[in-house]
Amino acid sequence: MKKPQIHFNSRTKTSNSLDTSRKIPLWQKLVLPFLSIMIFFILLEGGLALFGVKPVLQTEDPFVGFASNSPLFLPSRDTNGEQRLTTANNKKDFFNRQSFARQKDPDAFRIFTLGGSTTYGRPYDDSTSFSGWLRELLPAVDKSKSWEVINAGGISYASYRIVKLMEELVQYEPDLFIIYTGHNEFLEERTYREIKEMSPLLRSTATLLQKTRTWTAMSNVLANFDSTEEPDKNDRHKMSAEVDAILDRSVGLDGYHRDDKLQRDVINHFRLSLDNMVKMARSAGARVVFVSPASNLKDSSPFKSQDTPDISSADIQRAWQFWAMSKPMAWEKLWPMALNSLDQAIKLNPRHAELHFHRGQALFAIGQFDAAKKEFIIARDEDVCPLRALTPMGKIVAEVAKQQQVMLVDYEDLLEKRMLEQDNHSILGEEYFLDHVHPTIEGHKLLATALLKTMASQGLASPRADWKENALTTVSAKIEGGVNPLKQGRALANLARVLLWAGKNDDAARLAKQALDIGGDYQEVADNAATSLATAYVRNGQTKVAVAQLYKYLERSPNSIELRLKLGQIFLDLHLREEAAANFLLVIQKMPYYDWAHALFGIDMAERDRPRIAYFSLMEALRLNPNNTDARKRLDKIQPMLAGQKLYAQPPTIQLTSYPSAAPHKLVQGRLYDSGEFILDGIAVEFHENGRLKKFTDFDQGEILGQVKNWDETGKPL
Repeated sequence: MKKPQIHFNSRTKTSNSLDTSRKIPLWQKLVLPFLSIMIFFILLEGGLALFGVKPVLQTEDPFVGFASNSPLFLPSRDTNGEQRLTTANNKKDFFNRQSFARQKDPDAFRIFTLGGSTTYGRPYDDSTSFSGWLRELLPAVDKSKSWEVINAGGISYASYRIVKLMEELVQYEPDLFIIYTGHNEFLEERTYREIKEMSPLLRSTATLLQKTRTWTAMSNVLANFDSTEEPDKNDRHKMSAEVDAILDRSVGLDGYHRDDKLQRDVINHFRLSLDNMVKMARSAGARVVFVSPASNLKDSSPFKSQDTPDISSADIQRAWQFWAMSKPMAWEKLWPMALNSLDQAIKLNPRHAELHFHRGQALFAIGQFDAAKKEFIIARDEDVCPLRALTPMGKIVAEVAKQQQVMLVDYEDLLEKRMLEQDNHSILGEEYFLDHVHPTIEGHKLLATALLKTMASQGLASPRADWKENALTTVSAKIEGGVNPLKQGRALANLARVLLWAGKNDDAARLAKQALDIGGDYQEVADNAATSLATAYVRNGQTKVAVAQLYKYLERSPNSIELRLKLGQIFLDLHLREEAAANFLLVIQKMPYYDWAHALFGIDMAERDRPRIAYFSLMEALRLNPNNTDARKRLDKIQPMLAGQKLYAQPPTIQLTSYPSAAPHKLVQGRLYDSGEFILDGIAVEFHENGRLKKFTDFDQGEILGQVKNWDETGKPL
């Protein structure tokens, strides 16, 4: 039987049929899905806002100034309702907090100071920088204008990032740009190469997305799923203004290698950046002052040295032998003999920066200052990690200033003349620099006065004839008298840690001592600086001096965790395991959430053949931080030793009693049973009131193990 066939006529459709192509226009097909997505994300943004999620760009700058749509200054209003421009919150790790009127007063003269951390005022801040000095000096010497000095110096900023920053600043009615740059060109090249090479469109798009809460929430979720994330992965492009080292936030010393072509390219780029700065300033009708970069030659060794390319391994070995021969001669101050050995080493290895530095020291010691200066300059220019402006860069600043007919302050020449007056040589060192490039407060003062003189010579300022005798004295008393010892000591102690990280032990020790002299009465400064000084002593083979230094400050601060931890680490390295264990256990009692203290105590107890006590500490370290590889390795190593031993579910309890002075007295490990009885299990220690160990006993579930050990108040075993 043939099935009936049903035919539909396109003109006679049933009422239930819909011709979507006719009823929904094409524009609606395109717009409706887009609107749906937009509504979804608007609702999502609103929901995230209710939960307190903030856009990442409010607090961070993931592209550290490379994205042009992430400005340094954002509009705000003061208490009078006046519109102002204020440093964005996401720039706070790079810049000083600054604020100024959006609309410049008719009689105002607006100055922007630009550069890296020297302009910023590191290791202090804006108040003692040359910008801070100018801000106080100008109105004191010339009342004909309303002076505005805005410090736009950014930590680690190189010249090409200053150009990008000027794209924003030229919009704010500038009258003068003071530019001090040159020290960060090679730091930036390696640290931010990935960001620099990223497409500007991609950078700008990513920055726009980072203004949303949705981006922040998604990033947080993805970060939580990444269990193998490195500790500093999230902020690998962020640099702190405090204790974190600049290099620690960058690629590190291992990322620096000799690359002569790259050096030439960076230097050429530096010249182009300076030219662009002048053009941009002139486009806004502003003047420019360049400052030639100056650096510490005499008292700052190279950050990294490499052997001369294409020399034989035999020559390298012989050069090292001559260098080794020179060291004891230098310690004994037998400078001519040390110099002879260094001469031989440099003939074999002529581009090794540190060899030239030590030769410069030997020449300086015997009074051959001109020859010494040449060696120090070679040492700076051959530094494979050049964090001081190289000789060609200083020349380029002068050349561009002359070619572009802009003002120049030769800061290096200024300081050299001062050194000649004071010490009969022109080699810059610790007299005006705290580290490799950052000037002392006096160094900033000298630069500010030189800038004022230059402005006066060009008719930009009209200081009174007696300004040095009166205004400068008053301003100096205000700035120098306002320096907080805690703040200054903290900054110097943090800088000492930076130098320690870079392996500059002598420089770090010098800064740590200064920190202790200035702010040593404050526990924060004393703890930070004393541990850095002890580290420098240990690295220089002066371990006994390091321990004595720590105990000296421990008497002042008997409960200092930082000093105790450093003592424990030194004793562990010296295989003084009881002293190490006592200090680590005290750190654990004071700071039970610190996984590294648990790990160190566990490692020490394992080395003392107490695997069961070690087990609990190592397990606690891993509970607090599953990525503690040292704890994991030691736990795996002691596992065979735990067979047959009773392992409790919880680690031993720690009990502490103190002297009336609050110094720790007795510290014991044990277990509290259901009956209320406390059984000693682990170690029991007693301290002298001066902080030194007095008595040490091992316990195993209430029973004494081995011999009880005792020490007198000087640390001598009894």
